[in-house]
Amino acid sequence: MRTLSLFLALFGTALPHLRAQSAINPQPAAPAIRRAVATTQAESVAIRSGDVFDMRVTGIPSDVAVGDGTANLQYAIGQDGIVNIPLLGKMKITGLTSSQAEDQIQAKYMTDKIYTRPVVIISVQQAQVQRSVTITGGVRIPGKQPWSSDLTLGSAIGSAGGLGDFGSPKGVRIIRDGKVFGTYDFREVNKDPSKDVKLLAGDQVIIKE
Repeated sequence: MRTLSLFLALFGTALPHLRAQSAINPQPAAPAIRRAVATTQAESVAIRSGDVFDMRVTGIPSDVAVGDGTANLQYAIGQDGIVNIPLLGKMKITGLTSSQAEDQIQAKYMTDKIYTRPVVIISVQQAQVQRSVTITGGVRIPGKQPWSSDLTLGSAIGSAGGLGDFGSPKGVRIIRDGKVFGTYDFREVNKDPSKDVKLLAGDQVIIKE
């Protein structure tokens, strides 16, 4: 009995120290949590020309399914942003996130009455050559800039040294997928951050001179 009392007393003395050590040296995040964060970040990036993606389709009816009813396909997206998906035909998915593309393909399978309850899972391998934007025209430092998900028109022009001596704040154009996405007044963007616009990888910004 005396031995048990001594053990409990020693354990009670050590417990605060153990708790303090746990607080000072927290356990690293579980791999599953780290993977979930990485997946969320990837899903927020728009699919661009040159990307490669894997598509997995489950829920294929047993009467038409091969094997376990799962189709695994891989596609490379051309410069026109179009992929040719079996049974669906040509679809343009550039500009969409992987989640948006999944929803769009699932919906088409159902509206075309091909599958009733398909589940589409897309995993995108981003093409590194597309992870930049180009600033040309009336800026002090024209050229390519590394792209990030928070890059905006205003910050890109700022990183290019701002407008040059002959750069016009009016008629700033964003070219996306070979077309004019929008025309902006740089003075308005500077004055009101809500009018700033996020850039996508591969965008071209042209400053009128």
